[in-house]
Amino acid sequence: MAIVNENSKTEKAFDIFNVIFMILLCIAFIYPVLNVLAISLSGSAPILRGEVTFYPKDLDFSGYKNVLGNSHIWRSYANTIFVAGVGCVLSLAMTCLAAYPMAFGDFYGKKLYSYMILFTMWFSGGLIPTYLVMTKLNLIDSHWALILNFLCAPYYVIVLKSFFQSIPDSLIESAKLDGANDFVCMIKIVLPLSKPALATIALWIIVAHWNDFIGPLMYLNKRSLYTLQVLLNDIVLQASGAMYEMSDAVQAGDGSMTIPQQVQNAVIFASMVPMLIIYPFVQKYFVKGVMLGSVKG
Repeated sequence: MAIVNENSKTEKAFDIFNVIFMILLCIAFIYPVLNVLAISLSGSAPILRGEVTFYPKDLDFSGYKNVLGNSHIWRSYANTIFVAGVGCVLSLAMTCLAAYPMAFGDFYGKKLYSYMILFTMWFSGGLIPTYLVMTKLNLIDSHWALILNFLCAPYYVIVLKSFFQSIPDSLIESAKLDGANDFVCMIKIVLPLSKPALATIALWIIVAHWNDFIGPLMYLNKRSLYTLQVLLNDIVLQASGAMYEMSDAVQAGDGSMTIPQQVQNAVIFASMVPMLIIYPFVQKYFVKGVMLGSVKG
């Protein structure tokens, strides 16, 4: 009986420690977001004095007026949504086509096919060869350079293959006995049963495209084609107001037009909003997909 009590006390102490640790972890993750939001809604004076923490002071919506009224920001939003949306659909299609033979295929050279996909996880072509290929294909200054470069990530193929393998082979065999080919089996049977894994990978792809900075920086030279992350770099790090026609831009000591900090933070927070909206809708699939995809290798 004493052992039971001692174990229960240990478990209770461990649970308390876990709760405290998770609360501190949440604070560490949430505070920077609240700080960005607070600065974007605060007046210039308390920001310059460093008084803004997780709640706004001298409430001021001028930052969001600049964001909502700026055509450059809306254009970069549209460019990013196009790349993320089209890239997600095409990447999911290619990932499914690559993962299905690894899970259910029975053909000569299957091992070699699997090793070829794994090989690309260990060795990449490199930035310069990839850039030269995009140049030869005339894809510089095209959003398709960003989409095609991320069309079929081997890691996603492996995760989806592992999920596919959790589906009973008997379902595929029964469908083939009824005359269905592999393409029909994949569309009609495998994909409807793989919604958690597909939602998980879709979220990964969208977030990867949304946060991509190196790709647009390398392949896009025209300002009208910039995605959100490149524009954020110009606004937040370069702080160039004249470049993006910010009405609240002020003149710095060197004569350049700099953007106030609340406007910079408003742009940063506005770039987070789509991901904050999407994640709650796919969260249940996200957890389930990751867990089931790790059952079989």
